[in-house]
Amino acid sequence: MRDGDHPVLVAGLDPVGLAVAHRLHALGIPVHVLVTPDEGERHGAELAGLGVAVFPGSAAWTADLGRMDLAPYGAVVLAGGDEAAQVDACLIVRRRNGDVPLLVRVPDPTLVRFLRMTVPHVDVFSMGSVTAPVAADLAVHMLAAATAPQGRRGPHAKARPSARARRWRPSVTMASMLAISFAVALPAGAAFVDGRGGDPGRSAQFALSVLLGAGLEDVALARASETVRVAGLVLALCGKVAFACVIGLLLDDLLTRRFESVALRVPVRRRDHVVVVGAGNVGARVAELLHARKLPVVVIEASNAIRNVQRLRASGIAVVVGDATVDETLDVAGAWQAKVVLALTNSDAVNLHVALRMSDSREGVPVLVRLLSPELSAHVGTHANLTPVSPVFETAAHVCRAAERARADRMKARADAVAIPDLARTTGRFAGPEFDDGPTPAADVGAPEVPRAA
Repeated sequence: MRDGDHPVLVAGLDPVGLAVAHRLHALGIPVHVLVTPDEGERHGAELAGLGVAVFPGSAAWTADLGRMDLAPYGAVVLAGGDEAAQVDACLIVRRRNGDVPLLVRVPDPTLVRFLRMTVPHVDVFSMGSVTAPVAADLAVHMLAAATAPQGRRGPHAKARPSARARRWRPSVTMASMLAISFAVALPAGAAFVDGRGGDPGRSAQFALSVLLGAGLEDVALARASETVRVAGLVLALCGKVAFACVIGLLLDDLLTRRFESVALRVPVRRRDHVVVVGAGNVGARVAELLHARKLPVVVIEASNAIRNVQRLRASGIAVVVGDATVDETLDVAGAWQAKVVLALTNSDAVNLHVALRMSDSREGVPVLVRLLSPELSAHVGTHANLTPVSPVFETAAHVCRAAERARADRMKARADAVAIPDLARTTGRFAGPEFDDGPTPAADVGAPEVPRAA
């Protein structure tokens, strides 16, 4: 290590740590990576091919941090996924070196606040805290760009009836059949009563009694032709079946509404709102940010046991509990009438399924899809009419900007605090699209990036 290099030490090679190492190297910043044997087996050759210095060890092992001289480093990035190990490593590094800049990945908001208040020179981040503001800004831009719902249907898109209309359709059909049966039975009843038509009121009473299943004996004993009596019996049986079906459907609807109210699955009667799929660290933060901007938000979460569900409901945000890959759950959340759908669960497969389902059923509905894989995010952005956002990409970009600033502050004696990327250097697969067309201008290095999808 040359005097004045002030490299950045990265520990923890999950997707975030690997992306940080790639992007720092693409920026021309010296990078040292602390790797475990498993990480070295998976990524050692790739990093060595880029020229990144690889050292065996782990931030979770106190002995490894204890033998390292951290004073020459411009910043230390702890990007592992084990929260407890990350906190321990943060405190160990700070105890051994009181001023080296620390960037620590910690998902829990309580630990984030505690570390920021009690540990100096530390920048605590998580994929949720970094990605949520980016996703919220993208959602606001998509809302502003979206046209009226009537103008957003594609040429092959079909109007989808609401869940309420589909639920009542069988009941309406059976009620119509009952009304038709009554209308047919009314003249027949007139023929039964008094032989020549009789009183219309008595005819209606007789027809109603036939449809309700009563009066079968009257039909059988009526002074009429055999054909008329058979027709009366058939109408009586049809009316009884139709009436029983209507009563059954009405009871089914009432019981369904009762169970939905108990299970907190009451259909949302909104239009042009925002549907957020997933109440994890990213989804819950995005929903709260949009709610703070006075935007109507509905959240879909698969489990009612997620702690964020109660917090969202306490904030006045509607939460639907159910599987977002099922159309019924999307119906309850009013997704087909929403203006923007944000698929932000922790599963790339679920997010992509929801996004493609919404896109296929109603073209033109803006869909923001969270994809952990930067490669899949870039592929979807090219081959699908969706807006992808990659937490790995956004978090790596945030960490690199923070590491650049910390390293620059630590190199006060040097004028060229950040080097210009070398065109001859291989930038690697996580460098980011800003490196595709050549080096970053020196004046722009360290400037905040415009939030965008990977």
